[in-house]
Amino acid sequence: MSNKSRKSGRAVRRTPSPAERTAAVSLLQNLTRGNQPLMVKINGRSIALSQAMALAEQQAKAGQHQATALIYQQLLEQATEWHRAQRLDDAEAVYRQVFEAHPGYIDALHLLGVIYSQRGDHATAERLIRQALHINPDEDTYQNNLGKALQGQGRLEEAADSYQRTVELNPEHVLAWNNLGKVYMELGKWEEAVSAFHQAIALRPDFNEAQRNLDAAQQRQGGEEGANSLA
Repeated sequence: MSNKSRKSGRAVRRTPSPAERTAAVSLLQNLTRGNQPLMVKINGRSIALSQAMALAEQQAKAGQHQATALIYQQLLEQATEWHRAQRLDDAEAVYRQVFEAHPGYIDALHLLGVIYSQRGDHATAERLIRQALHINPDEDTYQNNLGKALQGQGRLEEAADSYQRTVELNPEHVLAWNNLGKVYMELGKWEEAVSAFHQAIALRPDFNEAQRNLDAAQQRQGGEEGANSLA
């Protein structure tokens, strides 16, 4: 899952325009849908996802916007829990239906992209996450996950740019610093990799993965410097 970094001064989200909503919904409608039944819990009661969506629509038509938002919030909270538990099909079903019903929930579109990336379909992940970024361009987590999708396609320079943009938006995004270091290692940019891993460890001293990556990068950097001195 993406890193939900805490920082002050996060960008205020704007409401997508009708054209942006149409483009995003059209993109999702072109993807294969799953039709497996799924039970969700709304206000403490288990009902089918289709019933929950119908209830939200009824509340919206009745002008009960707070009640509608509460239903969507509960659905997305459950979907996020399933996502963390690797119940990807269930999480996808909720993200997809919530976004198609209410395209203002851009996080659902972004998290759909994360699921596609986890499944190895990085090209689809990129399209979905870019659509989310088109609406909310200053979301650091979106940028970080775009970097993963690009890296998964072997587009390393673009991935590095995306991770760099992430840490510009949020200098405390520790996972993005680690990801930036890893992509620099793939590019053979050892000095830049070492610097990025140092940043990650400074933010989280117990980040063992970043420490292992730093050790590996320093070893490779030292080996290349030694070889160059003998040339």
